[in-house]
Amino acid sequence: MSGPTALNDQIQDALEQVNATLGGSGRSLLEAAAYQAMAQALALGLQNAVAQQQHAYMLRNALTTAAAQAILEGKREEASEVLKLAESKLVNPSLSDALAEVHAALRALREELKRSGEPVSSDSSATSAETG
Repeated sequence: MSGPTALNDQIQDALEQVNATLGGSGRSLLEAAAYQAMAQALALGLQNAVAQQQHAYMLRNALTTAAAQAILEGKREEASEVLKLAESKLVNPSLSDALAEVHAALRALREELKRSGEPVSSDSSATSAETG
């Protein structure tokens, strides 16, 4: 892990503020906030993957145009190199790899939430037993 930085201190302060605000509200509210943040992160990750795919499509179109121009000018080697670049991983990001990374992150977060405390149902039954 890296040492303390201004960003790490800001993140820690934000987490402490959220814990102070939601701490007395019960575990179910904390879990709801965590799941909402997880859903937002998932949506943003998918949006980024789609934008990356669209940008790659535009780049491949430009490279194909450059290759076609090189062919028309009789520069076959240049056209071949441009087409190799168009087929590279840099230009063709794998959407399935991006989705697999998001899935792995969600799985890790779910496991962390499971380890962090009791299930919501035990808190709900304890609350209803105290009020009943």
